[in-house]
Amino acid sequence: MSTVRGTLRWGGLDRSARDRRLPSASTAPSGLPSMQRLSLRLEEGTGMARRQAEQSTFLEALFHGSWNGGVYGQFVRARHYVNHLRQLHVVYEALESVLPGLKDGPLARVLRLPELRRASALLADLDWFCGDTRTKPFACEDTRLHAERIREVAAEAPHLLIAHAYARCAQDLFTAPRRSELIARAFELENGRGTAFYNAVSAAELLAFQARLVARLDEVQLTEGEAQEVVQEARLAFRIQTLICDELARDAPELDGPGGSAG
Repeated sequence: MSTVRGTLRWGGLDRSARDRRLPSASTAPSGLPSMQRLSLRLEEGTGMARRQAEQSTFLEALFHGSWNGGVYGQFVRARHYVNHLRQLHVVYEALESVLPGLKDGPLARVLRLPELRRASALLADLDWFCGDTRTKPFACEDTRLHAERIREVAAEAPHLLIAHAYARCAQDLFTAPRRSELIARAFELENGRGTAFYNAVSAAELLAFQARLVARLDEVQLTEGEAQEVVQEARLAFRIQTLICDELARDAPELDGPGGSAG
C-alpha cells in the first residue's frame, strides 16, 4: 500500500494525506476492474463540488459582477483578474512539470491533451496585463497546496492525476469560449490579446473536445477502488479551487457578486 504525503484542508479542517492509504490493485478489497465508465463517474460524482467552485463569490464577481466605470474601476478589476491568472499559472505549471515522468498509455493520453498545456499562454496573458511590471508570480497558500498535491500524487499514485486534469477541463476549458468573450469585453481587448489562456478551445470546437476527453478518460483501465479514489480526488481538486477563490476574495473586499459594484 502506498501513502500520499502532504496536508490537505478539507471542509475547513487540516487533514494529512499520510492518513489516506491508497490501496494498490493487488491488495485493494475492491480490486476488480471498474465496470462503470470513468467519465460518467466523474460527472455524477463531482456535481456538488464542481458547482461550488464555479459559483464562488470571487469568480462570479470577476466575470459577471458590475464595476464602477472609469479607469479606476477597470484597474481594480484587472488587478484581481491578474491574481486569478497567477494562481492558474502555478497549478498548470505543476501539471506540466509531471508529464515527463508519465509512462506512455491511456493515463498519459489524458494528461497530455494539448489543450491542457496552458502555462505558456497564462504567462503571455500576464505579460499583456502587467508588461515590465510583472513581478515574481504570487501564489496564495491554497494554490501552493494544490501544486504540492499534484506533484505528490504524480510520485505516489499517478492515476489520481486524472482527477486534476478533469477538474481543470471542467473549470477552465469548458468555460473558455464564454469567458474569453467576457474578458475581452471587460478590458476592451482585440485580436486575442490578453486572452491566450482561453484560446485552447473555441466555441466551435468545444463539443469535439469534450467528446475526445470522454473517450480518453474511458480508455483508462482502473480497479473499482482506484476509480473511487479518482472521483474522491476530483472532489478534492474542486474543493481546493473553491478555497483558492475564497482566499482571493478575502484580499479583494471591493468585489461584490453579480449586480454589485467594485470601487
